[in-house]
Amino acid sequence: MPVAAVTFTIVGSPNELRVSQCTFCAHRSPDGTACKAFPGGIPAELLYNEHDHRMEFAGDNGVRYQPIILGRAGLSPAKIRPAADFELDMSAIL
Repeated sequence: MPVAAVTFTIVGSPNELRVSQCTFCAHRSPDGTACKAFPGGIPAELLYNEHDHRMEFAGDNGVRYQPIILGRAGLSPAKIRPAADFELDMSAIL
C-alpha cells in the first residue's frame, strides 16, 4: 500500500531552519496553512514555534496541538517505518 508523502512546514531564516510544531499536528490541513483551530490560517507565533500550542492560544476555541498517530489514520507505523527508534518530543522543536 503506497504511503502519502509528509509535507513539512519549515520556518525561519535559511541558516536557522526549524520544523514547525504544526507539521506533526493531527488538526493540520493537508497543505499546512490552516487547521481545525485556525481555519482561516495558522498564526505565525504557532508556525514559528514561539508558542507551545499544547497550551491555550487566543482564538483556538479549545483545539490544541495533538500529535498525529499513524494507526488512527489507517496506516500501520510498522509499514511506514519498521525500525523507528525515536519518539517525537515537542521540546525538540520548541
